[in-house]
Amino acid sequence: MKYFSLPAILLSFLTVGSAMSASLLENARKHGPTKGVVVVVDNGKLDAGEILELGRKTDLTVYVQTRERSRAAAIREAIAIAGLPANRMIVDHSAKGIGLADNIADLVLGGVADLSEEIERVQQPGGVALIGKRKRVKPVPVGADDWSHPYHGPDNNPNSNDQLVRGDFKTQFIGYPMFSPMPQQTVSAGGVLFKAFGHIAHKANQNAVLNTLMAVNAYNGTILWRRPLPKGFMIHRNTMIATTDALYMGDDESCKVFDAQTGKVVDEIVAPKGIADGPVWKWMAMRDGVLYALIGNKEVQVDTQKSERQGLGHWPWGMWKGHDYKDPQSAFGFGRTLVAIDLKTRKPRWHFRSKDYLDARAMVMNGNSFFGYSPDSSLTRINVATGKLVWRTEDKALLKAIDGNLKAQHYTTGYSTSCYLKCNDDYLFFAGPQRARLVAVKTTDGSVAWTHAPGNLQLVLRPDAVYAAGPQRSIGGRLDYATGKVLEEFPGRRACTRATGCADSIFFRASGGTVRLMTGSSQAKAEHIDPMRPPCQDGVIVANGHLYWGPWMCGCQLSLYGNIALGPAEQQPLFRRPASKIVGDAKTALEVVSPGRVPSLPVTKGDWAVYRSDNARSDTSPNRIGAKLTEAWSVEFSKGALPTAPVVAGGMVFVADRSGAVHGFDANGRKAWTTRTAGPVYYPPVIAHDRAYIGSADGRVYALAAKTGKVLWTFRVGPAPRRVPVFDELISTWPVAGGVVVHQGRVYAAAGIAHYDGTHVVSLDAITGKLNARNSDSGVIGAESNNGISMQGNLRIVDGELRFLAGGVYETARFDLDSLRCLNEPKEQITSQFRTAFYPYYPEYGKYVSLEYECADGCTLNHDASYEGSKFTNLTLEEPLPGGKARPKKEAARWLLPNFRNRDRSALAKKRWQDKESRRFTSFVVAGDQLLAGGHPANQPGAAFLTLMDIESGKDIWKRELPALPVKGGTAVTGNGRIYASLENGSLICLKPQ
Repeated sequence: MKYFSLPAILLSFLTVGSAMSASLLENARKHGPTKGVVVVVDNGKLDAGEILELGRKTDLTVYVQTRERSRAAAIREAIAIAGLPANRMIVDHSAKGIGLADNIADLVLGGVADLSEEIERVQQPGGVALIGKRKRVKPVPVGADDWSHPYHGPDNNPNSNDQLVRGDFKTQFIGYPMFSPMPQQTVSAGGVLFKAFGHIAHKANQNAVLNTLMAVNAYNGTILWRRPLPKGFMIHRNTMIATTDALYMGDDESCKVFDAQTGKVVDEIVAPKGIADGPVWKWMAMRDGVLYALIGNKEVQVDTQKSERQGLGHWPWGMWKGHDYKDPQSAFGFGRTLVAIDLKTRKPRWHFRSKDYLDARAMVMNGNSFFGYSPDSSLTRINVATGKLVWRTEDKALLKAIDGNLKAQHYTTGYSTSCYLKCNDDYLFFAGPQRARLVAVKTTDGSVAWTHAPGNLQLVLRPDAVYAAGPQRSIGGRLDYATGKVLEEFPGRRACTRATGCADSIFFRASGGTVRLMTGSSQAKAEHIDPMRPPCQDGVIVANGHLYWGPWMCGCQLSLYGNIALGPAEQQPLFRRPASKIVGDAKTALEVVSPGRVPSLPVTKGDWAVYRSDNARSDTSPNRIGAKLTEAWSVEFSKGALPTAPVVAGGMVFVADRSGAVHGFDANGRKAWTTRTAGPVYYPPVIAHDRAYIGSADGRVYALAAKTGKVLWTFRVGPAPRRVPVFDELISTWPVAGGVVVHQGRVYAAAGIAHYDGTHVVSLDAITGKLNARNSDSGVIGAESNNGISMQGNLRIVDGELRFLAGGVYETARFDLDSLRCLNEPKEQITSQFRTAFYPYYPEYGKYVSLEYECADGCTLNHDASYEGSKFTNLTLEEPLPGGKARPKKEAARWLLPNFRNRDRSALAKKRWQDKESRRFTSFVVAGDQLLAGGHPANQPGAAFLTLMDIESGKDIWKRELPALPVKGGTAVTGNGRIYASLENGSLICLKPQ
C-alpha cells in the first residue's frame, strides 16, 4: 500500500511486501501505548509506507533500525519528503545489535529472531515485543522498588529498598519539564513517576506547570498525561501514594484516585461524615489494602504566584502565605482525626480522635503503630490494626528536648513544610529544618533515648546506623542507634535539600552538584556527581531500578536541567572502568562509504569556512562591511528544526539543522544538495580539504564532499551505538554535540553528555578518517571523588590546545593537540563551581553571546551575557586600565560578572561609550573598526535586528529589522562584501553591497 507520494527511486527500493500479518500501525495501536518509544527492527522486508504511517497517525517516537546504510538513508529521505518530524522518526543502521540504551522501548516490532536478546534488553519492564508472531512482555526485574509515598514509605525514611541501583550509573533520559515551581513532590510505582507542582513560580519558565499533576514514564521520560491541581491547596505534605496502577491524592475535599496511564479520576474517597473537624486530607499512608489518613480543618488558602522574571532559576526563599504555622486550627497539615479505610469495601475500619492537633509533618507509621506529635503538647502512639491508643505522653523532658520549632524557609535550614519525624520499630527520630537538635525517642514508652546537636540534619536510617547529612557546610556523621555516638564523620551537605539513600549510597546536596556517599565499605567514601544537585524538596528519588533528579526551581551550579534519570551501568565491557578500556573498536567505528576522488572546492582567504570565523571562535573578519546593503536572496531551508549558523567557502554556503540535515547552497541561494545524518546537528560544518566535516548527535563525525554532499566516511566517537531520550530526541549517549575543529590535517571531535557516562575525544585523519589519537579517560579525573570532564561546550583551539566548557568542577577542558592527553589538573573535591547551560540542549538560554575584544588602540569592546539568559551588561567601549593593569578574569560562561569586591575599584576602566538601548546579542562580527551585531532590545525578543556599528563612536551605521533572531553566532561575512545570516525561523538570508 502506498501512503505518500514518494520519488520512484525510493518506492522501488522501499516498497516491498510486509511479512507481518498486521500492519505496524495496527500492532502499535493494539499492543503499545499512545505515547512513548516504539522500535521497528527492519528485516529488509518492511513497507516504507507502513513506517511513515506509524509516524503520521500516532504520537509515538519511532526508532527504526535496519542493517544497511543505503536502506537507512532511503527511509530517512522518505520521512523528510513526507514532512514527518525527524525528532519522532529516527532511522539508524547496524549489522548487529539495537542502538538503544536498556529499558527504553515501550514496544518493539520486528521479525529478526537473532536479535531476541537485544530486543529484550531495550524493552522496558512491562513493555511488549512482537517478534514474528510471538508476543513477549518483559517482566519487572526482581529487586526493583517503588517510591510509593513522598518519603518512600509511611516511616518517612527516604531510603529505597531497590537492589538494582548500585555501582556505576549512566544517563537513562533527560526530559521535560525542565523547571518547576514551588513546591514539588514526587512518588513512583509501576514504572510511572507522578509529579505534583505547586503554586509559586520564581521564574517565567516555571509558569507552565503551576498547579499541575503530571505522570511520566519512569524508563524513557515520556510525559504520559498532565492535569490541573486545585488552586489554593498547598501540596507539600504526605497525601500522595503511588500504586502499580493508580495514584491516590488527597486534597481539601477528598482523596482522588487517578488511573496511572490516563490520568482519569476513576474513584473518589470521602471521609465519613461527622468524625472530623473538616474535609481536608492532611496525611496519608497505605499498607495491605488499607488507606490511613489524618483529616481535619480547612486551612490557609495559598495564592498562585506567577512570575515574569526570565532566566534559568532563582533562589526561592520567603515566608510565603501560610508557612509560619502560627495556628494549628488553620495551619497546613494539622488535624485530630485518624481514620483507616478498607480499600476493597471503601468502608472505615476504625477512626481515632486525638485530644490535641497532630502535626502531619511529624506523623509516622512503623510495623505496628502510628506516632503523632502535637507541638509543645504531647506525643501519641496508636495501634495500626485497631486504632486504639497505646500510650500518650506529656513528659516535660521529652517536650523540652523536641522543642525548638525554629524558623525554616531559609536556604540553610530548609522548608517549613518538610517532615521532621522518622521512625523504625525501635526509635523515633526528630530532626530537620525546624529542629534545634536531633532527638531519638524510644517507641516503647516515648522516653528520650539520646539527643545530638545540631538538629538541622537530613536523616537516612540504614540497618547499620543513622546517617545524618548536614548541616550547612558542616560535617555529617554515622550515628549509633542505641547511644547516638558518632561512629564516623563524613562531609556535610549544602543547605536545604533532603538526603535519600539506595542500596550502596546516600545522596545529598553538595555546594554544587550531588554528594554520593558510598556506604558499602567499613569507611564511607564521598564521590561527586557534577552536573546536577538534588532538586530542592525531593532530593534524589530512587525507584524502578533508577535514580531521578529534577526538575529544578533554582539556577545553582548546574550543567544539566530537566527531569533526569540515571540507571545502573550495563555489565558489558563498554561501561567497565578504567575508561581507557572502553574505547571500542576503531575498525568498526570508522565506516568508509565513498572512497575515491573528491571534487575540488577551494577555500579562499576571504571565506568564512569555520563557525564564528576561526577555531578560536574570535568572531573577527578582515573584510570590511559596506555602508549600504540590499537583500540578495533568502531561503527557508528548515521547518520546525532550529538551524545552525552558516559557513561560506568556494562560492557555496553551508548550514545544518536539528533534524540532522546538512545543506549546501550555491552563491545564488539555490540548494545544491542535502545530506541527512541520523541525529540532530547543533553546529555548522567546517569546510576544509574539499570536504565538509560535521558532528552529529547520532554520535558520529561525518566527512562529506563539500561540492556534492556525498558521504565519504563516518566515525563513531563513543564506544558503541547507544541512544537515550534527551528532550524528545533519541540521541547518542555520546553525541558529537560541540561540533568539530579541523587543524593541520586533523579533525578533532569530543563526544558525551556528562562525566559519569564517559567523555571521548578523538583526532582523526582529515582525508581518510582513520584514528590518530583518542582520550577516553577525562570523564574521571578525580579518581577518589569520581568527578571529571563533561562535554558542555563548543570545541575550540586556543593557545595550541583543544578546549571546551567542562561543567561542574572543571571550567574548561584542555587537551594536548597531538596526544590528546588531558591537561586539567585533578581536583579531588565534591563541589562544583562552574555552571553551563549547553546551547544544544538549552537553546532558549544558551543562545546569547559575550564579547571581549581588544582594539588596536588598547580599548576593549565589552558585553557580558550570562549563560542562563537573564544577566547582561550593556555593550561598551572601555578605555585601557590605568597603569597597564590586566583586566579581571571572568567565568567563561559569564555567570558572574566581574567581582568588584576582589579588586581595586579605582582600577575600573572608564567607558568611552555605552549602548543606551540595553540590547541583547546572539551574534557578533568585529570587522576592523566596525561591529556587526544581531540581537533584540531588552524585553523585546520579537524585535530582531541586524546592525552595523561604528566602534569608535558606538553609533549605528545602519540597522535592519529581521523576521527572527539570528541563531547563536549566526552571521558570516565574506571577502566579496556579502553578509549571511541564519535565523531561528529556519531562514537563511544573504545581503550584498549596493
